[in-house]
Amino acid sequence: MFVLKGILRAESQEKALLYLLLRGAGYGKAIAEFYGIPTNPVQKQLARLEEDGVVVSQLIGKVRNYELNPRYPFMEPLKALLKAAVAAYPPELRNRLLVQRTRPRQAGKPLVAVREAEGKGGKKGKGE
Repeated sequence: MFVLKGILRAESQEKALLYLLLRGAGYGKAIAEFYGIPTNPVQKQLARLEEDGVVVSQLIGKVRNYELNPRYPFMEPLKALLKAAVAAYPPELRNRLLVQRTRPRQAGKPLVAVREAEGKGGKKGKGE
C-alpha cells in the first residue's frame, strides 16, 4: 500500500520511514522482512535517505542500524505526514508495526492472562 505516492520516491521509502517512525530504529533486512519485500530496494532507499539527511545510521557489528535524524530541519512536518499516512493503513498492519517483541514469551505463559490483568486497572506487579 503506497499512501504517499507523489510525495516520496518509492513505496519502499515510505515503508522504511514508517517503520523507523513507529519502531524508533531498524536495519534494512529487518524492515524488508517485516513487509515481505526484497532487501535491496529498502537498503537503497535507506542509503538515499541518509544521503539527504533524513535518517542517520550507525554500524553495530556488521549491521547498519538506521533511525530518523532529529536534526533534520523538516522532521516535525515529516512525522505529521507519516502519522497521517499510518491512519490510512489497515488496522492489522498498524498493530503489527506498533507491537515489537524482542524476545520470546516465557514457555507456558498464557497470553490471555496478561491482557486481562491490563484491563483490570493496570499491570500487575511482582508478588501480587
